[in-house]
Amino acid sequence: MELTTIERAPSDAHRALTAEQIAAMCRRAFGESAAVASARELGGGTFNTTYVVSLAPVEERRVILRVAPPGSAALSWDEAALMRRELHVQPYFAALSTLAPRTLAADFTRQIIDRDYVFQTLLPGERWDDVADALSPEESLALWEQFGRIARTIHGTAGSAFGGPFPVPEFPAWSEAVLYRLACSLRTMAGASLDVTDMAAAIEIIRGGAAVLDEIREPRLLHGDLWLFNLLIERGAGGPRVVGVIDADRAFWGDPMADWTMFVLSKSASPANRPLYDRFWEAYGRPPQTRASAFRAAAYEAMNVGIALPWAARHGHGDLVERGKRELREALETLRRLRP
Repeated sequence: MELTTIERAPSDAHRALTAEQIAAMCRRAFGESAAVASARELGGGTFNTTYVVSLAPVEERRVILRVAPPGSAALSWDEAALMRRELHVQPYFAALSTLAPRTLAADFTRQIIDRDYVFQTLLPGERWDDVADALSPEESLALWEQFGRIARTIHGTAGSAFGGPFPVPEFPAWSEAVLYRLACSLRTMAGASLDVTDMAAAIEIIRGGAAVLDEIREPRLLHGDLWLFNLLIERGAGGPRVVGVIDADRAFWGDPMADWTMFVLSKSASPANRPLYDRFWEAYGRPPQTRASAFRAAAYEAMNVGIALPWAARHGHGDLVERGKRELREALETLRRLRP
């Protein structure tokens, strides 16, 4: 087997596999006669260790192998059991079945290696963010329109409870799910030696405005991490098109306006990208702007910043930590102004 790995720091959550381990995993997934021609580790991800595996003969089949961090890795509450959560929620992405990778095999027994792993189909295309600068304005507009339709399709799937998926708790009310996530983030921030004063104050206001959150009565599917780095595109004579939607391991059930996509759209808006974002919203459908929706948006900003801040602190991104602190303070000020 030809094995290509990426050299990483010892503190990195990624852990390379040996050729013997990959061969054993392939035999379990595809049968004792399965032979591996090559395995090449992919970069770009921040959590799982991922390989393109070519089963011999090379031209017959290539698959993706994704391996979760070991149990000894330092993980925050929102990173625990991500692979199991993704497998649980995957059937609910059926509306995107032609764009989402299919799981070929999953093994959570920890018998071959002490880590969860899955084999998935290899999707075509290249990561949108890798080639964004090479696209023409017309190509970019076309892709942002597709992006809006994809987000709308995901959010069009209704669930039966908020929060989740298993093993994350599910709740009958949206406010309970939001407050649960905020409480987890508060503990994680404290564990990362971050000042939690603003987060604690935001939580108290959000708790007092639970009725506003509970105006959201139907749980909708949220991707949880949908941005250009998790969209695969192909460029052809007919123009660029999105051909893959990947890494839905942070998916959960809630208000579509709480999805990570909406948070990034609001925090990265600028005159330069306004035409692109306008095209997204034209395809998605602009939500009504009310006092209640503004209060919820501020609550979701606190919720998303509460996840991003400890991650940035843990990975030594001081600039992102300072930005997160500013954004949390802005969310708190908005919550105070709109307090029910």
